[in-house]
Amino acid sequence: MAADKEETRSEGQAVTIDLANLYKFDPEDLVADIRTSTYSNLAFIQVTHRDVFIDFFEMPGTKKDGKMVMAGTRVFMSFAAAQRLSEALTGILEKAHRDGEMEQYTAGRTDREISTKVRQKRQTKSG
Repeated sequence: MAADKEETRSEGQAVTIDLANLYKFDPEDLVADIRTSTYSNLAFIQVTHRDVFIDFFEMPGTKKDGKMVMAGTRVFMSFAAAQRLSEALTGILEKAHRDGEMEQYTAGRTDREISTKVRQKRQTKSG
C-alpha cells in the first residue's frame, strides 16, 4: 500500500528540466561537422522582421528545360548572427586587402572591355 501512495503522489508532480545543463559542453568538446560545401559568386540578401536570409548562388547556372537554373543554398540567421557575420567578413577582408593577400577589385573601372563572347582558334588539318 505504501508503494501505491508513492506512485499516486509522484503522478501529479511537475518535472523541471534545466535546458542550460542539457546543452552544456566544454569548449574542447566542440567539433565542426560540415556536411556540404559549395561555391558561390553571387549572394542575394533579404531581411524580414524576424530574420536575415542569404541566398548563395553559383552563376551563370546551367540551362534546363529552356531556362537558366542557378544552383543555390539559403542560409537563415538571427539579426545578431548576421551582425557578427558582417563584422567578421569586414575585418577579414580589410586585413587580407591591406596585406595584399587578395585579388584586387576596383569599382567603376572602365579601362577594359567586358565581353561574354568566346574566342576559339580554328585549326585546319593539312593533308
